[in-house]
Amino acid sequence: MKRYFVLLSTFIFLLLLLLVLKSITSVQAQTHSSIKQSFSPDEVIVKYKTATSETAKGKIREKFQTALKQKIDKLQAEVLHVPSGRVQEFIPLLKSDPNVEYAEPNYEAFALATTNDTALSQQWGLFQINAANSTTQSAWDVTTGGASVKIAILDTGIEESHPDLFGKVTSSKNFTTSSTIFDQYGHGTHVAGIAAATTNNGSGVAGVGYNTALLNGKVLGDDGSGYNSWIASGITWAADQGAQVISMSLGGPSYSKTLEDAVNYAWSKGSVVVAAAGNDGNSNPSYPGYYTNAIAVAATDSNDTKASWSNYGNWVDVAAPGINIYSTYKGSSYATMSGTSMATPFAAGTAALLWMKGDCATNVCVRDRLEKTADSIAGTGTQWTWGRVNAYAAVTQGLPVPATPTATLTPTPTKTPTPTPTKVPSSPTSTTKPNPSMSVSDMSMTSVIISSTARRISSTITVLNEVTRAPVSGALVKATITMPGGSSANYSGTTNSSGKYTFKHRSTEKGTFVTNVTNVTKAGFTYHPTLTSKSLLVQ
Repeated sequence: MKRYFVLLSTFIFLLLLLLVLKSITSVQAQTHSSIKQSFSPDEVIVKYKTATSETAKGKIREKFQTALKQKIDKLQAEVLHVPSGRVQEFIPLLKSDPNVEYAEPNYEAFALATTNDTALSQQWGLFQINAANSTTQSAWDVTTGGASVKIAILDTGIEESHPDLFGKVTSSKNFTTSSTIFDQYGHGTHVAGIAAATTNNGSGVAGVGYNTALLNGKVLGDDGSGYNSWIASGITWAADQGAQVISMSLGGPSYSKTLEDAVNYAWSKGSVVVAAAGNDGNSNPSYPGYYTNAIAVAATDSNDTKASWSNYGNWVDVAAPGINIYSTYKGSSYATMSGTSMATPFAAGTAALLWMKGDCATNVCVRDRLEKTADSIAGTGTQWTWGRVNAYAAVTQGLPVPATPTATLTPTPTKTPTPTPTKVPSSPTSTTKPNPSMSVSDMSMTSVIISSTARRISSTITVLNEVTRAPVSGALVKATITMPGGSSANYSGTTNSSGKYTFKHRSTEKGTFVTNVTNVTKAGFTYHPTLTSKSLLVQ
């Protein structure tokens, strides 16, 4: 009998231990879980062809019995309401209309912070990127930014009454269903403080580009999530407001042509677009960071080591501090948070300093300077392309400045990080100029009926210089097209003067065709694979 009770007690103990371990594992998984693909159950984004009239758009809505919910005028796009749960059914129907360029689900994106720890309150990140330095010269000895430069914070809103942000916001707009433009979540306020909190005021925290103005674009709701239609509208609004920098500490796993069009629109208007790389701890793309015209930012710690949960890969451009970052928070308070969300405004603030310095007159120059002056820390070339942002090197191009500072920070921040970096930005180790990089900036597929049983599937691939955005002619493109039945065919050819290569494939199948770019080569260029796949549903 005694042995029975001993065995029973052991069994109960092991069962309880198993339940505790399972609970702990569950909490850890929730802390750094991957964001799953999700979209609005009753909304479709439709992009119309350029010449489509408002009358024709109305007839399309009437034809498919949909209702207009939102216009994204700058992109010739609309958000249409469809019966709940029937999004995937309506997309091919809308695509079948000759006036529709594309239709896609209204995917969700999310604020990309992973922890909230208020115990650590040292602003080590400002010292790590050498925006501030108590022992040698820093970026703030060269420029502290200026009100003529605007950073658009596209996030959960900004608590504009916060003592460290009051008077900083020059324009605000709400693109969500929230009843207020102001931040009820805390994330947007935290990001805004990192980028441009009021500084040299004897209280609170400091921001990287601290004299820079802010635009408050609320594109995420009060729960920290939002739809791509909201974000795309915010991007075009910020670009039209003249934002030199657009900072997006958000992302999602789903490619969206609408969102990419918005990023490209902002780039064409002269904005530098900065976005979080994501917190999934893998090399999977996070959008909008993955797009060619966005600077994707990974997160590092105070030892310049990649955060375990930060996304990485050859599509990630730079890294910046992202662990235990102390900044402004809702309720006129301060908090410590971690994530690629926190790394992003370090890069955005540095870009604002570059604009104010005046050496660069274009977004191409600002991006080039930001990336090429980054410190080549461990992981550079594999986990990200350029290195960890160095604000001082960016505004001086890595060269020494006069011994007498042109601006000083008074008082010096009272919270001194431990340890305080004392290294001066390293000079380039080689004078050899690297090859310019090229990437596929756009892929499109069309289908044309050529007989009663056959169609011609055309795939057009556009290759651009990543720095100048000029077309790359004479580049050899290798691609495959995979048919609905699983068979595939290989194609190759060179780009024309517009940087485009088109191949055509004849097929009698119906279903989804997928074009994949396998390689792009040209003497004197380095290929940077970003956009590599495109699909087309043929019914």
